[in-house]
Amino acid sequence: MPSIVNGLFAGRGGIQSHGTAIAVLADNISNSNTIAYKASRAEFSDLVAGNLGGGGAAGVGSGSQISGITEVFSQGTFEFTGRGLDTAIDGNGFFILNDNGARYYSRAGNFKIDEDGNLLNQNNLQVLGFPGNGAGGLEALNVRAVTQSNVATLNASIAGNLDASSPTAAAVPAVLPGSTATFAALASGSQFSTFVDVFDTLGAQHTMNIYFYKTGPGAWTSYAYVDGSELNAGVPGTAYQVASQTLTFDSSGQRTGAPAVDMVWNPPGGWLSGASGVGPNFVMDPMTQYSSTSTIASITQDGKGSGNVVSFSVEQDGTLFALLDNGQTSAIGTIALVTFSNPEGLRRNGNSLYTKSTQSGEPVVGVPASGQYGALESGAIELSTSDMAADFIKLISLQKGFQGSSRVITSIDDLLNEIVNLAR
Repeated sequence: MPSIVNGLFAGRGGIQSHGTAIAVLADNISNSNTIAYKASRAEFSDLVAGNLGGGGAAGVGSGSQISGITEVFSQGTFEFTGRGLDTAIDGNGFFILNDNGARYYSRAGNFKIDEDGNLLNQNNLQVLGFPGNGAGGLEALNVRAVTQSNVATLNASIAGNLDASSPTAAAVPAVLPGSTATFAALASGSQFSTFVDVFDTLGAQHTMNIYFYKTGPGAWTSYAYVDGSELNAGVPGTAYQVASQTLTFDSSGQRTGAPAVDMVWNPPGGWLSGASGVGPNFVMDPMTQYSSTSTIASITQDGKGSGNVVSFSVEQDGTLFALLDNGQTSAIGTIALVTFSNPEGLRRNGNSLYTKSTQSGEPVVGVPASGQYGALESGAIELSTSDMAADFIKLISLQKGFQGSSRVITSIDDLLNEIVNLAR
């Protein structure tokens, strides 16, 4: 039969449950600056000792208890950092991390790169994703898997005008690839000159100096030279001829008889870099001959040369790009996400890490910004969902509950003392 003693148990239960709830709030407040932290709340439930008899529904309780602690997986706000490797999830999903075969899951996307090029979280766990070619299963992402396209210049072109009023050249170099001359003589003897920077198959840059000699009315010859410092067995400072091409124009200043390719550069002795000796297909189109100053309207070439990684970025679909100093981007891979049927059932492991449990369900792996998976935000981190203002207000209520439970025990103790005094 319930008695005043039940009040002691109720007070004890109140102290314990409110103490636990205060500890949960303290945890929230202490993690107010933890990246991607999800605030928790204590779930109170009552304890019933029994009823007073007679079949009534009302009964005397034995206080309260904490039936569980719920981690609320609400979306946190973003702080934009501008750092390419900082990545936040906008919506559902967790990053997948690997620790020697063990899988962990996290919302914290403040990633880093180690000396081997591996993409890691702040606890040195590997970030998993899909390969850059989109084939295969999950694997650790490594930024050294950078591929470059259009390294070598395969095609180049010049468009411009050659002055029809230029005098005929006093002397014209021989059309003899591999012959040498001085740059000073070429510059003084030609009617016009320009240069084009191109890249070989190893990404090394070469400067092609092109000189135009007028050989007669409506007739020109162009010569391409490189410095000997760029060639095997070349003499630095000496101009080596690598190609030549004649150009003819009609009375309206339009070029006639233009071939599909004007020049293919063949460096004598090969490039010093060891790259393939054959240069790009070179086209002079459109070239005109009007009585106006010789000028170049445009120069184009499709090579990029070799590049070094200068920064990284992540697209909304999870594609991790390396940005190179030659202007190229290289897709390294795709950061994968995972969802659970009940994320609140995940087991919290500390360090912003979770593992699956029987309550969470099995992980379902997918690609960001598709289906049920949230999009990724590069250059941002997800902030803690801890609300300090709300937590401190709640703390006042919990403090009063804790104090009230303590006062109940004190009051019952006084009453029991009175009962003992009656026996005297």
